[in-house]
Amino acid sequence: MALNLNRKKIARTIMIMAAICGGLGAIGIFEPVTLLINSLQSQIRTKPVSGDIVVVGIDSPSIREIGRWPWPRDVQGQLLQKVDQYQPKAIYLDIGYQGKTTAKADQYLRQSIEGLQSKTKIIALATDANDGTVRSIYSHEDAVGRTAIVTAYFPYLFGYVWTLPTTIETEKGKLQSLAASIAGRHVPEGQNFRVDYSFDPRTIKQFAAKDVLSGSVPAKDIEGKTVVIGVTDMTQNDVHSMPGWGEKPGVLFHVLGAETLKQGYPFSWGWLPFFVMAMLFGGIQLTSFGLKLSKLLSWSGASLTVITSSWLTTIHIGNDPLPAIVLIASMGIYIGRQKAALMRAQRNEHTGFADMTGYRVKEVVSNAIFIGATIKRSETKRDSVAASDQKHIMKEVGRRLSSFIDEKQLTHNDNQQFLWEMPPTETGTLGEHLEGIRRMFSAPIVIDGRQIDIDIFFGVDRNINANVEQRMESALDASIIARDTAATFKIATANSFDEHLTKHFGTEFDLAVAMGDINVIFEPQQALKSGRPSDAEVSLIWMHPAYGEIRGAKLFALASLSGHLTKASLHLCEEASKYAGQIASIWPGFSMSIKVSVPFIASNEFERWLKSSMQAKHFRPHSLIFNLIDVHEHSGENSTIRAMQNVQEHGFRVSIGRFGIMNTDIDLLERFKPNEICLDKNFSAELLGSTSSQIFADAAIRIAKILNIQIVADGLEDRAVLLALKDRGCDRAQGKIIANALNYKELAELMSAIKAKKTG
Repeated sequence: MALNLNRKKIARTIMIMAAICGGLGAIGIFEPVTLLINSLQSQIRTKPVSGDIVVVGIDSPSIREIGRWPWPRDVQGQLLQKVDQYQPKAIYLDIGYQGKTTAKADQYLRQSIEGLQSKTKIIALATDANDGTVRSIYSHEDAVGRTAIVTAYFPYLFGYVWTLPTTIETEKGKLQSLAASIAGRHVPEGQNFRVDYSFDPRTIKQFAAKDVLSGSVPAKDIEGKTVVIGVTDMTQNDVHSMPGWGEKPGVLFHVLGAETLKQGYPFSWGWLPFFVMAMLFGGIQLTSFGLKLSKLLSWSGASLTVITSSWLTTIHIGNDPLPAIVLIASMGIYIGRQKAALMRAQRNEHTGFADMTGYRVKEVVSNAIFIGATIKRSETKRDSVAASDQKHIMKEVGRRLSSFIDEKQLTHNDNQQFLWEMPPTETGTLGEHLEGIRRMFSAPIVIDGRQIDIDIFFGVDRNINANVEQRMESALDASIIARDTAATFKIATANSFDEHLTKHFGTEFDLAVAMGDINVIFEPQQALKSGRPSDAEVSLIWMHPAYGEIRGAKLFALASLSGHLTKASLHLCEEASKYAGQIASIWPGFSMSIKVSVPFIASNEFERWLKSSMQAKHFRPHSLIFNLIDVHEHSGENSTIRAMQNVQEHGFRVSIGRFGIMNTDIDLLERFKPNEICLDKNFSAELLGSTSSQIFADAAIRIAKILNIQIVADGLEDRAVLLALKDRGCDRAQGKIIANALNYKELAELMSAIKAKKTG
């Protein structure tokens, strides 16, 4: 079939798309996504730092040994003298000295700095002022004298530090940045440069301040190096978000900035070169060859853009591929839709559904066929359809279909679109059905003496959760596939089959277990004190062949509605205990958390499972935590307390889930002491709420700490809430900002990597 498309119209539309995408790229509308892509690209090929810059860190061990930070200034003066004895190339103090302390201590620090043999510079703290300028805070001259000053300003964007300045204007004149000063090469003034985060911050050599003071650091490790002295304890305030690497001390950002400038001032392609390349792809797609292979060209163009952009990032050339990718995708979708519309208009009994070779295999389908009816605009020359006409068309289409299909299997959405929920059918028979339906609409519908031709299309798609518009698109594509490739159709259904699945849940669940369609996934938790993954919540995911992916929350809701909650919960317990034994060989202290209900742990089936699992001895009971998600509904029942105590007596741990949604939760702690409480995400958010909400939330957390109860935060999506929980002593957290769900292999690899890192 020739593709006689209106190329001038397509070219005009592509030019409009290019103008829109180019304009959006020029004003930086894609910047958030571009930065995310750049962060991912920088991790493709990481590299170590040069080693010319080392950090003397005010770290946790040093603070424990010497005392809480900030240390007396005479102690800091002693640290500087010790560093100077190593004969470094230069010393940079990433520490602010605002105000006076004791005259003696200030004098000692000033004299220490003035007596250093190494070139020394100190920072001026800088923050964003209310009017958008940068406000600098200088160290007191009584403490630092007239030592040279650099700035440690961090410009934040979308919660991360992406760039550092070369110089900034202050009320005392122009200040060079700490990173630019260390690099020691000419850079443009008054500019922000993109930090090369492909440098691995873990390769920066760091020495504890206490080791420098004691003289236990080898001289060769510091001699001739540039030394940056700053706070590296993660519990202090100088912690920032580093794209791709997480939370890091501020001093490390300056080192990576200096390493970036040492390799040359960053060059950026921007978005224009890729955009020009996208325009060339658009020109190619307007040729006969390009129109025929428009889909392949679109995928190729987008893939080539992503690959080239990633390569440029790895060699430290900044770029923005997103405007080009959006343009290529827009062109591909638009041309594809134009081709689909043309093929629909050209379809007839010879080019439409007559060729059913794709259905001749004896495959049994038991889903539904989506049937859509629209006016053939190419033949009627009408730009719109009156509401009365649409209703007439719908009734006539329904009448014709019901003469062929049982009305009980036929539903519609009041818009000429019908769903045939057919019984299990061999694909050969299905092909005959479709051909019969197509012929049924060969005669036009007559409305007020006007003949209106109806275009029928079919769709077959297993994605039952798609909306009507998505299913319509699948149905349109199906007609093209049938004509050009003789491939089988996709099945598109309009309704959720929750009611049907609930009715047959027990049988389908048992079959899914036998067929291996129900898998276990793990949502890792983070120990907030160390920042490392710790423990995991265990859940089930059902890969249903017809309904698609059914995750834990919905799976257990269906199980509860069907009366099979115990069946599903026991399966979850069995799987969790099995994997608890396996993971113990990698990480002995690792625990599995299981969300279950109070009625379940009070059931006889659960009691029998407890006893049998104790006899099997293939895992430690202490490694399983039963997170009770509905304690609030049963907290007034004595049987609930007895059931929770019974679990603990068997050596398992108990967690009160969704803690904080009821005011009686704190009272419950007086009657029963759980091993941990799992804070509801709404309760955690109260830490940033009103004063009264903060007081209640703080009180609940303090009581739990006093009772030596572990505190876990669930479902975290806000980094500010995470930091608030960390400040208040929360032990662990999980949620989207922590980690995505993993299968067992991925979890085992993660734990093995962490263990290897600790022991190494």
